[in-house]
Amino acid sequence: MPNRVRRAWLLAAIAAGTGCAGRGGGEGPAPEARPDSSVESPGPGASGAFASHQPALPPELAHLAGLLPLRSTGVEAFLRRWPTFDGRGVLIAILDGGVDPGVPGLERTSTGERKIIDIRDFSGEGRVELKKVSPGPDGSIQIGANRVMGAGRLRRLGLPPYYAGLLHERSLGSGPSADLNADGDDEDSYLVVVAKASDGWVLMTDTDGDGSLEDENAVRDYSVAGDVFGYGTRPMTLAVNLVESGGEPVLDLVFDNSSHGTHVAGIAAGHDLFGVAGFNGVAPGAQILALKIASNARGKISVTGSMWRAMQYAARFASARRMPLVINLSYGVGNESEGAAVIDSLVAEFALAHPEVLVVVSAGNDGPGLSTILFPASSDLALSVCALFPGTFVRPPEPGVMPARDLVGWWSARGGEVSKPDLCAPGVAFSNVPRWRTGEEISAGTSMAAPYVSGVAALLHSAMLQEGRRVGAAELKGALLASARPLEGNSVLDVGSGAVDVEEAYRWLRAGHQAGRYLIRALPDGANSSRSSAAYRRNGLGSAADTVQRFTILPLERQPAARLLTFSDAPWLRGPDTIELAGGPVTVTLTYDAAQLAAPGVYIGSLWARPASDTLAGWALRLTNTVIVPHRLDVPLETRGWLAPGSVARYFLAVPQGAGGLEVAAELTAGSRATLSVYEPSGQPARGGGRAELDAQGSPEAKITVEAQDLVPGTYEVTLTSAPQEGVRYRLRAMLAPVAVASIGPGSSVRLTNSSERAVAVDVAGGLVGFGRRFAVQSDRRAETIRIRLPDWAAEALFEVEVPAAIWNRVTDFGVTFFDSSGRKIGESPLNYARGRYGIALDSNLAGSEIAVELFPGFALEGDRNGLEWRADLTVTLKLGEAVPLEVRFPTSGADSLAVPPEGELVLGFDWPTLEAMELPSGFDPVLEVAATPRDGSLPVSVRRALLKGPRR
Repeated sequence: MPNRVRRAWLLAAIAAGTGCAGRGGGEGPAPEARPDSSVESPGPGASGAFASHQPALPPELAHLAGLLPLRSTGVEAFLRRWPTFDGRGVLIAILDGGVDPGVPGLERTSTGERKIIDIRDFSGEGRVELKKVSPGPDGSIQIGANRVMGAGRLRRLGLPPYYAGLLHERSLGSGPSADLNADGDDEDSYLVVVAKASDGWVLMTDTDGDGSLEDENAVRDYSVAGDVFGYGTRPMTLAVNLVESGGEPVLDLVFDNSSHGTHVAGIAAGHDLFGVAGFNGVAPGAQILALKIASNARGKISVTGSMWRAMQYAARFASARRMPLVINLSYGVGNESEGAAVIDSLVAEFALAHPEVLVVVSAGNDGPGLSTILFPASSDLALSVCALFPGTFVRPPEPGVMPARDLVGWWSARGGEVSKPDLCAPGVAFSNVPRWRTGEEISAGTSMAAPYVSGVAALLHSAMLQEGRRVGAAELKGALLASARPLEGNSVLDVGSGAVDVEEAYRWLRAGHQAGRYLIRALPDGANSSRSSAAYRRNGLGSAADTVQRFTILPLERQPAARLLTFSDAPWLRGPDTIELAGGPVTVTLTYDAAQLAAPGVYIGSLWARPASDTLAGWALRLTNTVIVPHRLDVPLETRGWLAPGSVARYFLAVPQGAGGLEVAAELTAGSRATLSVYEPSGQPARGGGRAELDAQGSPEAKITVEAQDLVPGTYEVTLTSAPQEGVRYRLRAMLAPVAVASIGPGSSVRLTNSSERAVAVDVAGGLVGFGRRFAVQSDRRAETIRIRLPDWAAEALFEVEVPAAIWNRVTDFGVTFFDSSGRKIGESPLNYARGRYGIALDSNLAGSEIAVELFPGFALEGDRNGLEWRADLTVTLKLGEAVPLEVRFPTSGADSLAVPPEGELVLGFDWPTLEAMELPSGFDPVLEVAATPRDGSLPVSVRRALLKGPRR
C-alpha cells in the first residue's frame, strides 16, 4: 500500500502553524496508523464531481509559503546557483497507483519536453475485454444496452475487423474516484471501440456523451504521441495501452484513481505546478515514467508481480534511451520477519543486476515505534527514506525571523531489526492531484519523502551528466548518506544518516569519492532476535554472559580490498579499530558492557567504519546494535516527563505469558496536544487500536487497553509524541490486569488465573455478544470471495483476517474488500501486517442482505516454488445490538464475586442464555465475552472474547 497518512490533522497543523486556512480541518497532531487512508473513496451515496471545487489553499499562496519545501535541503539554493542541473536528461520511474498526465505541472519539463515520457499499466485494473463487432446498418455499434453511432468514422480510420468492450465505473471503486464523467454517480458504463489504422491500433469512445463517434478523436497508445482523453468535464485523464497479441488488440486504460501517484510525481519532478510559474517539484527538468502497479479499487494494493515487472520495464526503457534512471516506490507493508520478504530479495537482485539504477523506497508510516520499517524499504540495497515535518508547516515564514527547523515526522517508521532508514527528507507537501481529488493537495507521509529524494538523485545525475560523467547507484547513495545533515537528538534508527543535503552530496561526487555496497548480517548471538542488518535485543541481554555480538560483512560487486577505520558512538559498545576487507565475507566481533545496560530504557549504538584511504569520504558502513531493557510491571509503572515540540518519549513494558490485559494511560499537565501509541513485541501497532489523542482543550487524558485475546507476550513499546508547535508535560501510567480471563470453554466454563502474590477479589460478568464463524481459506486462484447473509438482528459485522507468516513473506500486498449484494464496494481494509480487523455498521440498507468479502493477495512474483497457493483465516462476527447476559455459577451460592488465590486459578461455570428464535447464517456459533473486574477499582479489568461451540438458540 502507499505510505501516505491522514490529512485532517495536517490541515489543523497548517492552520495553526502557517496561518493559512485550509478546507476541512481536524484535531490531533498525529496520523492514523493505516497508510494512505486519506485517499479512501466516499461510501455509498457519495455524489458530486470532485472532493472540492477549490484547492486546499490557493496555489500561489502555497508557493509563496514554501509548502513544497525546497529550502532546508538546499535544493532552492542549488538550482539558483546551477539552474541547468534541474534533472534534465534524467528519468524518474514512479511505480504507484497511476499518474494523471492532464494536471498542470505534469505536462512539460523546464526545457519544454513532454514531462511523462510513457505510461504503462501493470495492475490490470483498466483492462477492457474486447470482442469483434460489426456496425449495424444504421452505423451503430452496440454491446448490451450500450450503443454509439458514427461507425463511418471508424471506416475512415481503418478496415474491419473492429473490436469493442465496456469500461464500467463500478469496477474502479466507488465515489468520485470512480465517477469518470463527474455526473455525481458511479453507475455509468462506456463503450470503447478499437480499430487498426494505417499507423497502428487506435481507440475511439464517446467522451462528450452525445452518443456518436463522429466528433471524437482517435487515441493511440500513449507511447506514440502522448494521446490522452477524458469523459464529460474530465475529472480524470485516461491514457491508452494498446498492444497486439495473436493478431488482435489488447487494451488497458491507465488512470490515477488513487491520487497518490500524481501527488508523488509532482513532488519529484513537477514543473509550474497548478499553472503557477516557478512552482516546481524538486527536479523540474526530469522526465517521468508512470508505471501503475496498484489496483486502487481494492484498497490501492500492488498486484501479483506488478512491482517486479514494472522495475524490469523501467530498466529496459531507460537503457534503450541511455538515460540515467531513478526508481521511486512509495509503497510497502509491514514486516513480520525482517529479511524474509521475497520482494526485499527481488529489489536487491534488481539492484545488483542494474548497478546504475537507484531504487528509492518510502520507509513507512507506523512510527514512532521501533522496528516498524516496511518491506521493501527493509531491502538491503534500497535507499529507504524517512520523513521530516517541514518547518514551513510549523509556522509561516517571517522576514528577519529564523525559519522553524524541520522535525522528524512522528509517524515516520523507525528501524530496529534492520539498520534503516537510510536518510530523511521533507514528508509533507502541497502538490498536484487529479481534478476529481481537488482540495486534497496537502499530504503527509514517507510516500512524500521518497519522491523528494528521487528528485534530489535526479539533480545529482543531471549535474554529473553535464560535467561529462555518469554515476551509479552506489555512488549516489554514498554521496547522499555521507553528506546528510545530522538531526540532533535522534538516533540512527530514527533518521539514519540524517537529512538530505543536495549541495554537499554534489560536492562529494565532484570530489571523486567512491562508495561500495555491502551485505551486513547480525549473527544469532545471545538474545539477538534479528537475522537482518542490525542486532536487536528487544528483551534485554539474555544473560550476564550475553555481551558478544558478531556481524558478517560481505562486499558486493567485486570491490577492491580495503582497510576501514572504525569508531563507536556509544560508551557501552566496543569493536576493533580496523576492519580488513579482501573481497570475501569478514566476521567482526563487538562487545557490550553489561553494567551500562542495566536500567530500563533503550540503548542504541553503532560501530561506524570509513575507508582509511579516503577519510574525507565519510562512513562506508555501520554495525547497529539495539538493547532494550523493559520495565517489569510487577508493580504499575508511573512516571512524569517533559517533551520538547515534536519529540518522542519511549517506554518499554515486559508482558509475561498469560497476562490478563494491558492498560496504558496518559494525561497532559501542560501543553496542548500529544499522541499516545502502543506497539506489540513485533513492532506493529497494537491490535484493537493502538493510538489515542490527547488534547488539552477537549480530552487531556487518554487510555489504551489491550484485551486478553489481543495481548502478546513479550516487550511492548509505549510512545508519547508532542505536537510540532508546542512541548508538553505529561503523566503516564501502565499496568497489567492481575487476574486474567485465561480461557472461555471448553463447554460452559471460564478459567481465571492470578499472576500476583496475593488473592484478588473480582466481579465476574459475561454475555453473548454475537455469533461468529471462522473460514479457513485455501486457494491457488488470484482471489477468493466469501459471501455472508446478514440477519436482520445484526448491528455490526466484524471481520478479522490472518495470513500465515510464510505466505505474508511472499506478498507485496493483501487486499480485503467488501461489496454489497449489487456488487458495489462498501469498504476496504487491505492488510498492513499479516493480521487485520475491520468493522462495518449494519444500517437498514445492509440488514438482511448479502455481503461479499474478497481476499486478494498480491504476490511478489507471478510464480515461485510454491506456485500461487495461499491460505488465510477469515473470522466473521455478527454482533448483537446489546449483549445477552450469561448466568455465571459462583462457588458460593448467592455470591456475585470471588477471590482468585495468589498465583492460582479458578474454573467457573455458566448457564447458556435462553434466546428467542433468530435466524443464523449457516455455520455460525456463539461469541461470548467475559470480564473479570477487580474489586479494587485501581486495577485493570481483564476482558476476553471467544468463539466457541454451543447452543444456537
